[in-house]
Amino acid sequence: MLLKKSLVVLCCLFSSAAVAERWFEAEVLIFKQRPAPYLQEDFSLKHEAIEDKNTLDLLTPLYTEQAMQACIDGDTRFQKRSFTDSLVNDNPRSGVCDASTDYVQSYDTLPVTPVAPALDTMEQPYLLAPEQLQFKTQFEQLDRKGLTPILHTGWRFEAKSKSRAPSMHLFAGELIKTRVFDVPRYSNPDFVSLLEPQPSLFNDPDESTSKWELEGLFKIHLRHYLFITADFDISQKLQSGDVESSRFSQFKRVISGEIHYFDHPRMGMIVQIRKFKH
Repeated sequence: MLLKKSLVVLCCLFSSAAVAERWFEAEVLIFKQRPAPYLQEDFSLKHEAIEDKNTLDLLTPLYTEQAMQACIDGDTRFQKRSFTDSLVNDNPRSGVCDASTDYVQSYDTLPVTPVAPALDTMEQPYLLAPEQLQFKTQFEQLDRKGLTPILHTGWRFEAKSKSRAPSMHLFAGELIKTRVFDVPRYSNPDFVSLLEPQPSLFNDPDESTSKWELEGLFKIHLRHYLFITADFDISQKLQSGDVESSRFSQFKRVISGEIHYFDHPRMGMIVQIRKFKH
């Protein structure tokens, strides 16, 4: 009886270890579609923000580290100063390259392929290095067709259930900016309240709201099969200056090793999920 219980415990331990070590690597290639002049889709519809309680962002730390190093090395994009700064600080780089800077916003356009270090571990999810990506043929095919890649990346991760799997935060392309003009608000037309925001004498000329050309969440979970849930906003700036966004939402069951294609009037996506060390 004791031997039987021991065998059961050992089987459970081996089974748990096997599940815990089921790692995969995902590769994603997203590209922009050609403009379709006769497209009938209505992109003026408003959508709720793309959200998930459990998200994972591997791009922001990478871009932040690289931009911070560029700042330290004297990159000119970090030497912009407001009028007020020029009055109180003669050194354009003094106090700029610190942790308070939003380094990701310093990019006008993000790299198509994020340059991450090559790793071979199974501890925490991590991005693939460019040399670990395998969609070279697909990349060349897009180039021959005149289609523009906007993001080519990949990451390794431990397979988890739908409730435990995080949604990967992906963003790419151009940083689309919309100017913001401060309008003073007065609580009484005959009395200017000191508590209300006042117009600034020297506004920063770069003050704006912004969004990435592509941004959203990409989730992979395991339940006998692998499932992909992808939600992205694809944005573009119109001639009027307004920003128009369209929503890409897809859910699909996939098999590891197979290459899968996702289509949308504004973007296309090629995905492959490969087993890693099992």
